[in-house]
Amino acid sequence: MVMNELTAIPAATQAPGHHIPAELLLDYAAGTLAEPWSLVVACHLSLCPHCRAELAGIERLAGAMLDDVSPQSLKSAGFAAIEARLGEQESAPVRKAVSGRRGGGIPAPLRDYLKDGVDRIDWRWSGAGLHSCALPVPKARGGMVSLLKIAPGAAMPLHTHRGEEMTLVLSGGFTDESGAFTRGDVEIADGTTEHRPVAMNDGPCICLAVTDAPLNFRGSFGWVLNQWARLSA
Repeated sequence: MVMNELTAIPAATQAPGHHIPAELLLDYAAGTLAEPWSLVVACHLSLCPHCRAELAGIERLAGAMLDDVSPQSLKSAGFAAIEARLGEQESAPVRKAVSGRRGGGIPAPLRDYLKDGVDRIDWRWSGAGLHSCALPVPKARGGMVSLLKIAPGAAMPLHTHRGEEMTLVLSGGFTDESGAFTRGDVEIADGTTEHRPVAMNDGPCICLAVTDAPLNFRGSFGWVLNQWARLSA
């Protein structure tokens, strides 16, 4: 068990500069976003006033559109279908509070997934300078929902993506081919992205990362890492 730095995360000194795309906010507002992605979006919203305002605007617009819909009579079969859909939604991801209030620097939506609490994170060695902690979130086989901790100045191996990846910085920061990312920032990568994130030197970079397919590591050691990732999925 490695000492947990999450409890020492300070409040952000500036608002995030990398945000959630509008289409993901729309899916989140509609409740159609899968749980892993909803978790990242909810955590980002708790840290980002800009995206909270964007979400509020989307919800106001949706409410106005519903107000303009003329009421229609509902047949009994239609009511039964709605009841069935409501039953299905009981197991859907629950929308978390996104008020922006934080405790110990950890976004409130994340706390429910830390089974041993924020003081005991089961960090596991995942390579030179890298530790990870898998979270109990339903995911597609080959994907992952994890906390990642990269040592100051350490780099992840160069990789591309077989699917999509969304990474939220909780503490510290990293740089890669597309820019610099610090607390609250979100980076979204897909099959067109090839990058090598490098942690900044001012402390460990701790991120919440979601993928829906294994990464594709490049370089001379890439084959070994790809086999390890396949067996770990």
